[in-house]
Amino acid sequence: MAGKKQGLSPIFVSHGAPTLPLEDIPARKFLKGLGSHYSNIKAVLCISAHWATSIPTVNAVERPETIHDFYGFPEELYQMEYPAGGDPELAEHLAELIQSEGISCNIDVKRGLDHGAWVPLMLMFPNADIPIIQLSIQNHLNPFRHLELGRAIKDLRNEGVLIVGSGGAVHPLGYAGFHFGGQTDEWAIDFDDWLTDAVLQGDENLLTNYRNLAPYPERAHPYPDHYMPLLVAFGAAGKGAKGKVIHHSWYAGDLGMAAYSFQVDE
Repeated sequence: MAGKKQGLSPIFVSHGAPTLPLEDIPARKFLKGLGSHYSNIKAVLCISAHWATSIPTVNAVERPETIHDFYGFPEELYQMEYPAGGDPELAEHLAELIQSEGISCNIDVKRGLDHGAWVPLMLMFPNADIPIIQLSIQNHLNPFRHLELGRAIKDLRNEGVLIVGSGGAVHPLGYAGFHFGGQTDEWAIDFDDWLTDAVLQGDENLLTNYRNLAPYPERAHPYPDHYMPLLVAFGAAGKGAKGKVIHHSWYAGDLGMAAYSFQVDE
């Protein structure tokens, strides 16, 4: 999962529901095994679906708090803490990389880790011994701008930083809810198949124009938040990158839990 010549391959993971750490499902098992592939990394940069700001923003916090940004879930979840450290120096470096490409970037000295970050990362790195910083998305910007944001941070791959986009391959909340034990709908499968093909091809046009070119985008992603982290991770792999599927499963009917890694073919 890590390219020898081009640094660490950025990845995209689907984090599903906040209850993921509590559930015995394939996506949880996958994430628990994924961290073993990254034993010598300096830090993790997470682009989460659950932090949206007006312009790109990074958090520069020594000890980021665990943010329980969800409602109506089991009390056990609200007791969970993920005490990973931050890395203010790396955060400032990240902001400089983004600004050097002509993109405005803010630094937030208070923001902790939302569940789009700590839920998958506590499964991947349960010892909480790897520093984590976050980079926000912008729901009002078009997909191509998120691809550009990823390309602005591509040098981090060669600095021992694992870039993780955390969202959802198919995330229909706002169109369809959870239906535990239910069958996956055909429209969700159609979008998921389309997305897999576009990722494998590394087709920039398809991936950034998903709202016009994908089947059922208004169902699969009623809101852009869980799709944009994929584009940042794709962009961070560099021009000409292609993806590969590193996990595929479904949860609660129509939540697509696929994960991808991205790199340029040698």
